[in-house]
This record gives sequence, structure tokens and C-alpha cells, in this order.
Amino acid sequence: MSVKEAVFGTGEGVRARCPTDDWEFAPRFTDGACPLCGWKAEGVTYEPALVERVDWFLVAIVVLVVVSVIVGILVLRAYFQA
Repeated sequence: MSVKEAVFGTGEGVRARCPTDDWEFAPRFTDGACPLCGWKAEGVTYEPALVERVDWFLVAIVVLVVVSVIVGILVLRAYFQA
């Protein structure tokens, strides 16, 4: 597996069919289990890509704080140089 596939995923559309209710589903969206009855497909493992595991809200908060500190420093520098 390349770095690109590990970070962004492969984009493969793996499908499984539940024998109990004859429902076809994508294991990547349901943690490998049938959304109707909970049956788990054997041999189907799905490891989410890095971009799917990251909590983007926390990343946005950190970026917001860093940008706010930089803008504050620029404002203070402009104030004291004037």
C-alpha cells in the first residue's frame, strides 16, 4: 500500500451481501456489519484511511488559534512601530 492510499484511501467499492435479509451494503460505511441485522461479513476487513479517522473539528480549532496568535503579533508589531 502506498502512502497516497494510506492517507486518502483506495476508493474501492467493496460490497457484501447479507444472507439473512439479502441486503447488499458497503462494509466501509458500517464497520463491516450489515446495517439491518448486524451480520458481519467474513474475510472483509476495512481499515479507514487517515483522512477518515482525523477529527477535522479539532484541526480547524488549532488552525484558528494559530492564525489568531499570528494576527495578534502582527497587530502589536504594527502598533509599536507606528
